[in-house]
Amino acid sequence: MSQPPASSSSSPDSPTASRFKGLHVAMISIGGIIGAGLFVGTSATIAAAGPAVLLSYLAAGIVVWLVMRLLGGLAISARGQGSFITHIATHNGPKAAFITGWSYAFLWAVTAGAQAVAGGMIIGRLANIAPLWGALVLVAIAWTINRLSLRHYGQAETGLSIFKLLFLGGFIALGLGWLALSGHPFAIALNNITLHGGIFPKGSWAVIGAVPMIVQTFTGCEIAIIAATDSDRPLRAIANTMRRLPLQVLFFYAGSVLVIISLLPWNGVHVGQSPFLSVLEYLKVPLARYAAIAVTLVAVLSCLNSAVYVVSRTLRELADLRLAPQKLTEETAQQVPIWSLRLTTLLELAVIAAAIGSPETLYPVLLGASGGLILFIYFMIAIAYWLWARQSQTATALPLAKTLTVLIPVLGAILLVLPSARGDTLLSLAVILLLTLASVVFVSQRCLSRA
Repeated sequence: MSQPPASSSSSPDSPTASRFKGLHVAMISIGGIIGAGLFVGTSATIAAAGPAVLLSYLAAGIVVWLVMRLLGGLAISARGQGSFITHIATHNGPKAAFITGWSYAFLWAVTAGAQAVAGGMIIGRLANIAPLWGALVLVAIAWTINRLSLRHYGQAETGLSIFKLLFLGGFIALGLGWLALSGHPFAIALNNITLHGGIFPKGSWAVIGAVPMIVQTFTGCEIAIIAATDSDRPLRAIANTMRRLPLQVLFFYAGSVLVIISLLPWNGVHVGQSPFLSVLEYLKVPLARYAAIAVTLVAVLSCLNSAVYVVSRTLRELADLRLAPQKLTEETAQQVPIWSLRLTTLLELAVIAAAIGSPETLYPVLLGASGGLILFIYFMIAIAYWLWARQSQTATALPLAKTLTVLIPVLGAILLVLPSARGDTLLSLAVILLLTLASVVFVSQRCLSRA
């Protein structure tokens, strides 16, 4: 199969002075991973599996680490040219790239809009204004930051992500330090973990069932591949990020959950309420509520910022591959794909409009339809690596690719079995089906126009 055209953003002739550094690549990924879902959504995973949810986090971390190994192999084999969408176009074909790329753009566009909605609600309560205005303020901030040069955008997102990591690191240190100074650290932690139905209060099946939910919360590790194409040393950025990022994310997620279940009974964690705030109030931290609000707002803005970046770059890459209108490739002098950014912002506003105008019908459908797409995208990455490895002498992770091509459908089947996840999974499958039909039409028309 012929190589697709390389993305214009990854051209080696582009000036490096205004491009990302390795730290920026990692922080942009962390920005997408650690959003409101961690600071509030963790309550849902704890409630789903109890203290044994730590095993679920470990299993989900292994799945994401395997995917990152495959992504790193594909990216390095392509010398850092293009993201996994280009790799899928090369090895799986243009139709597969069309479905995967537009699925990924849809996933992150909904995420961006949802983060703006969540942040708008917080701002609305603080400023006593309608949540819509708070959401629009966040959209305007994200637009402004994404209009900056790559270097300045990377610096802004790095600052936001470091703030979140400092808070999480401080939270873990504070919780463990309090336990250490309590005089009976193991007794307190053991009582909270074991005296409320045991370690497996919902059964071992609940631990397995929580894995695909947590894999979805880890969505964002793959942003590193997209951001690396905009870096001054893409191969080095890819290699460093692939090794460290999954472990760093797992540490902050699992470490935070360990502190929560060690200090609070798991059945005292209420879905939809921030367990971080509950712990800070339990430890009598001064101004705990304001600290939790501040870090949640920063997390929302950071995740929104990364989501806007990744959607605009995904749209540009699809256009580079001739799987989207060519207008989306146009860039400003700061290497910002301006029409892709405009379309991304329109998609964000559409999600916000759905949340405001149809909070009980259309908005939940959008959220549900985007939920399971990351498993499909990871499956396509595993297939791409498998196809590449069959023809390459340098591939070293073919057994991992084969394992994932079996494991990911199993995780998808688990979501179909779980009553709480079945509806959202079916919506995700509907999106994939619609994009499959669209790919047949679009790719066929492209071939006719070139004939």
